[in-house]
Amino acid sequence: MTTELAREVRPAVLDGAVRFTARFEGRKSQEFEISADVLREHFGASDASADALLAAFHRGRHEILTAAAETLGTPTSGIVQLGTGDFRA
Repeated sequence: MTTELAREVRPAVLDGAVRFTARFEGRKSQEFEISADVLREHFGASDASADALLAAFHRGRHEILTAAAETLGTPTSGIVQLGTGDFRA
């Protein structure tokens, strides 16, 4: 399955999390959030500033998109939260 960031919506920092839209197989889109805590603990963000969080997000993009793809089919009525349990240590 092909999973990529939606080109028309750039990842952005909102309320201490990075919000992004993933597109699956070029068709289905879903909005996600990954917290500053996950980005600091798992992806090495140096602090909770927008620049540091986005840099960590982009460094971990492949792993983050893989975790997002694993949630496909999970019922949701909005944004899917990716937490520490979605990533292996």
